[in-house]
Amino acid sequence: MTLPMKGHAKEVVERFKIMLDAPQLEAISDEHFAELELLIDAAMEVVHSDAYHEFAKELEAIAKKMRKRSGRTERL
Repeated sequence: MTLPMKGHAKEVVERFKIMLDAPQLEAISDEHFAELELLIDAAMEVVHSDAYHEFAKELEAIAKKMRKRSGRTERL
């Protein structure tokens, strides 16, 4: 999962560069663009992690319901 997101962060930075004019591009160093890419990547990792956490909680709730229903079915 990490590789596609890192690739996406790089694409975002490249698209951002296209929006800048020549003086702006000259004012921002490659180091700053690399830092921006890392910040974007970190933000995406947090969103990704939060989404997986929420999905895991939903799966746990479904599993709990299934166990509960299974217990009722066994008693029949």
